[in-house]
Amino acid sequence: MPLMRSSFNEKRHKGALLTEKRHIVVCVATSERTWRHLDRYCFNPVFRAQRHRVDLAVGFNGTDPEALRFIERLEPEHLFLRPNTGHDLANFDNMLKRLPAYEQYLLMHDDHWFHDVAWLDTLGDLMARQPAVGVLGNLVPYDVAGGFLEYYTGLTRALGYDDMVGATYPYFLQGLAGLYRRHVVDQILAMDGIPHLHRSVQVAAQVCERLHSGLLLRCGVVLEQIPPGFELYLVHRDHSIIKMKLEQATGLLASGNGEGAERVFRLLRELRPGDDILEARIAQVRDRSHVQAFPDTAS
Repeated sequence: MPLMRSSFNEKRHKGALLTEKRHIVVCVATSERTWRHLDRYCFNPVFRAQRHRVDLAVGFNGTDPEALRFIERLEPEHLFLRPNTGHDLANFDNMLKRLPAYEQYLLMHDDHWFHDVAWLDTLGDLMARQPAVGVLGNLVPYDVAGGFLEYYTGLTRALGYDDMVGATYPYFLQGLAGLYRRHVVDQILAMDGIPHLHRSVQVAAQVCERLHSGLLLRCGVVLEQIPPGFELYLVHRDHSIIKMKLEQATGLLASGNGEGAERVFRLLRELRPGDDILEARIAQVRDRSHVQAFPDTAS
């Protein structure tokens, strides 16, 4: 039976119990295999700065006492435990079916993170300015081709979505992650939740990831990319923003602007404090720049 806390944030202040209902819940999917991402990515200092303004739901696939002790330190309002099957789609499905109603739901994997301390206000402003948008997330092309097409078609039919076979859509939400309005979550629940298997089959998860967005698009839900672009605000690991900034520093060094490159390096260190991997990548950029500037010294 999943463990669930109250949907209200309760704090003791001067001996009195205060209860405050938040309008947004952050739903984080993690597991016994991936939970160490939480400290490096999702629950970084930028997230923690806004923690007091949101309710937190953590879905945990598996059993790991050390992981649960770590999660408990953030005092989630909701903690749902389930077997480690079905990947994060099953995890999100379980959370949405058990949570009380909120105005907005922010779905994140344990390796998603923000670098902007104003992320909560920024996303809220984006939603307020675009009332027709149902979900803000990272959008990728709805690619169903090649050898994947046969598997996609077969599993889609097996899951009972025959009317989705052959349908084309422009894009889908990467990993289902993003900010959802309540009416979209209501629509998901009305369709019996998020398509998924109760087995950990990666290619099946990729099919269901696309089906999830396709079903929403078919219902008229508007999906929108979070500006300024793919994985540049709601970041996934270090795939985009770190790479982009290191390339920027490389260009600055090549043009002789060492001071500008150092500003970029300082920014990266603020994003990823105490990160040995980042330091190694910065050293590589400097080394390459030195070799290009003084080729005769390279052995």
